[in-house]
Amino acid sequence: MRAKYFKELEELKTEVILYGSYIEGMCRTLQKAFVEGDYEEAKLMVDEESTIRSKERRIENDCLRIMSTQQPVAKDLRFISSVLKIANNLQRIGGHVIEIVELLDFVGPINNLFAVNQLIDMNSRVMVMLKKALDSFVENDLELAEEVIASDNEVDALFDKTMDEIADRIRTDTDSYKYLIDAMQITKYLERIGDNTERIARWVIFAIKGDPEQQEQH
Repeated sequence: MRAKYFKELEELKTEVILYGSYIEGMCRTLQKAFVEGDYEEAKLMVDEESTIRSKERRIENDCLRIMSTQQPVAKDLRFISSVLKIANNLQRIGGHVIEIVELLDFVGPINNLFAVNQLIDMNSRVMVMLKKALDSFVENDLELAEEVIASDNEVDALFDKTMDEIADRIRTDTDSYKYLIDAMQITKYLERIGDNTERIARWVIFAIKGDPEQQEQH
């Protein structure tokens, strides 16, 4: 019975790793759209929302099944609780990527998008954060998870700077108001992706240490 239990925990971890890899791929596709100005591949992701949610539900169901049949305690219970939260954060990240792609479709040519270089920079930073967060989950690496949390401050600073630039431009360029509002919304979604990635790192720390402060900050 214990061998079956440990196998289920390993399979659960694998599910999260695969889900994380899937979401990472979405972020890379978004970056390609930003850099190359070609939205065709990115627009295909709009139809993947149901897939994103079904992957989260599968992980959630597996967590609840293990909790009800195996009654895990201590470290294993923290791990399963963290997996539930991490899966939800991954689903939110995927949802924000789709929301950005939908906005890009309205924007049209990438040259219409104000502050595109800052948006490329933000997305690049959150992609690095996400990779580190998932690696910290795979390796149970506290130091790497803490790096992710520190990196979110840099993303927040870039978010504030970009939002200020957009606000200044809105006041002086009323003709481009629509595109500026779209850029502002995209900036907000990228910042939320960073926030959800930071939360993944905090749940990794909680799973390892059982630190209640990480849970409270979530």
